[in-house]
Amino acid sequence: MAARIFGPFCLFACICVCMGPGVAQTPADHPRFAIEFPGFNGPFPAYVTIPEAASPNSSSCSSFSYGHSLTPLANVGAGIEQPSALQLEICVKGDAIFITPTVFYGASDRQNPPALLEKLRHQTLAKHSGKLNDSVTFPEMEQVGLQPLTLRIVSAQPDSPYHPLTRTDVPSVQIDYAPVDRTDGMVILRNLSNKAVDAFRIGNFQEAGSGEESSLEEYKSNGLSAVIAPGSSHQTRIGIEHSGKTVNGTFIEDPQPQYMVLQSVLFAGGSYEGDAQSAAEMAARVFGAQVQLVRIERLAESILADDGLDDEAKIERIRAAIQQLSTQADAEKIAQFHAQFANFPEDLLTHAERIVGLAMKDENESMGHLFQENEPMFLQHRSRLTLAQWWAAIILRNPS
Repeated sequence: MAARIFGPFCLFACICVCMGPGVAQTPADHPRFAIEFPGFNGPFPAYVTIPEAASPNSSSCSSFSYGHSLTPLANVGAGIEQPSALQLEICVKGDAIFITPTVFYGASDRQNPPALLEKLRHQTLAKHSGKLNDSVTFPEMEQVGLQPLTLRIVSAQPDSPYHPLTRTDVPSVQIDYAPVDRTDGMVILRNLSNKAVDAFRIGNFQEAGSGEESSLEEYKSNGLSAVIAPGSSHQTRIGIEHSGKTVNGTFIEDPQPQYMVLQSVLFAGGSYEGDAQSAAEMAARVFGAQVQLVRIERLAESILADDGLDDEAKIERIRAAIQQLSTQADAEKIAQFHAQFANFPEDLLTHAERIVGLAMKDENESMGHLFQENEPMFLQHRSRLTLAQWWAAIILRNPS
């Protein structure tokens, strides 16, 4: 049996960071501590780096939602209600870590951010503490019908940082990599051209010339900004991959990919460098997402301009309209796709046509989720901004 895990999927990290009592503090550039969650992803532990204030005399606290499935006790009493979520407040004070768990009851899922969890009935359990390399257990979880969680305090930096060899197949863009912590590294791209980069693709390989192990693609998220401006640099965090297999009952971890290759980039205006096929597929995703975003903007504009509706009615109309909006690429849009990216071989564009429709569907779902998730925030704070202002922020993927 083989397993492939790409970092701690279900931990909400750094949701709320408070650096000292009522005083704004500068976060430390190099945090010292991380929390290890043993067996979070099968045989692999998960890690969360704990932010802290730069001043050694300050304390800092962070809230983390534990998104992994909570394990009930084997013999839970009939009168004990099962919690649905767990949140951890983790504070750094000097060389010590203080962890306070809170359990929540009611409808919840792994994607609930703490702001939504706070609306549920909850119970705060006893605080526990430890220092570097200590294990911290929460026996009080048994009182609420859960198996106690055991965490370990470790250094933020691993003993042997992962650092793959980098290579670019794109003459106009350089790539570099810098370790960050136990879970992530930083990819640095430098655009040497006078054209903006709208998308790029990076592949990880075990050996030169071997099959691809994993990949990362990044696109501009709206019609207003590129991923990398001409002559500029771009940094993006990338999770450190873990994979392995079970042989004769023993789990053996695979070596990490040794090569990181910038395979292709898509430039604004429709040109590309590097692998033509992956660039054509990125072009289809960028095009499809932009087509659907324009459709969503137009339907919202007409609803926002209706003076006969209040904010709640407008929100309901926009939500319903997004759900009903077509995500099909008609013949006219496909023709526009071919015309916009005429620098590509025609057969690659034809092959990528289906991706246009998939990107339109993804964009529609993404905007619908973003709208729904941030609606409570607007209703709570609408004295500070209009619905039109909030909607403009939604379009820019920056509703906060």
